[in-house]
Amino acid sequence: MPDSPDPIEKRLQLKMAERLKLDHLPRWVHGIGLGGTALVFLLSLLVFAVFREVPVWADWVPADEFLHPEYAERMYPDSVFRTRMNTWSNLVYICFGFYAIALAIYDWKRKLPLTRGYLTFAPVQTFLFGLSGIYLGLGSGFFHASLTRYGQQCDVGAMYATLICLVALAIGSWLPRMRVPKTHQILATWPVLALLVIFGSLYFTYYKWDYSFGKISGYLSGVLILFAGVSAITPGKYLQIRWFVGGVVAIVLGSRIRDLDIAGQFSGPDSLLQGHAVWHVITCLMYVCLFLYFRSEERGDQKNRD
Repeated sequence: MPDSPDPIEKRLQLKMAERLKLDHLPRWVHGIGLGGTALVFLLSLLVFAVFREVPVWADWVPADEFLHPEYAERMYPDSVFRTRMNTWSNLVYICFGFYAIALAIYDWKRKLPLTRGYLTFAPVQTFLFGLSGIYLGLGSGFFHASLTRYGQQCDVGAMYATLICLVALAIGSWLPRMRVPKTHQILATWPVLALLVIFGSLYFTYYKWDYSFGKISGYLSGVLILFAGVSAITPGKYLQIRWFVGGVVAIVLGSRIRDLDIAGQFSGPDSLLQGHAVWHVITCLMYVCLFLYFRSEERGDQKNRD
């Protein structure tokens, strides 16, 4: 790619796909996104077909959700998928994750300058976000299939991972480079942020039971909003706020549907349209919107050009 992008005034007039750097995607990007998802689906289908009526989780420590059901969907205690739609719906996270990984590879090959936005400049951040999406799909799927304590640990650990990735994106967008103290050397911050994402994700997965997810997620969300807000008003940076608003609307709507499901007011126990499954789809939409928010970034500061 040329090292001299169009002037910022021209880039801000780009059509949506061009602004999001999603125009002219090669077929292999869709191959990874859809192919990876299809592979997980087929493996899950095989497991379900073989162990549909087998009590594989009978000797595992059950989660509170198994002992005291919270969601409306009917449970099948002697099946590998104790709840069906709440398990299958996690494929949306996996699809998002594989697409993010494919886009990270695509961005790495193009080597876009920082003026085209932090997310495409540091594709490792996108790659880790994609891994966290796959982790969330597998972890949440494991929990809803097994309703075990270990499953719940993986489920919540994966939610920590996705939030930590978003916080790292916000911080990286705000501070993509920094000067080494007492020197004139300037280094990219993404290697440090990537290590913190990996460490933080592993830490909160392992020590899940030592923390309140509500409190920690609240802190992380606050940091995300703070840094995203500061980043958005920084001179020379332009992000499409519509995507951030879309993410907020999605989480508010999803939370309302989740509450209706818990109250038994969304659907019946055998309905294909389960409230918590819809929650999975809408929260995935939230991740997509926030991902596109950061991907819409354009910079006019020529001094930051890579």
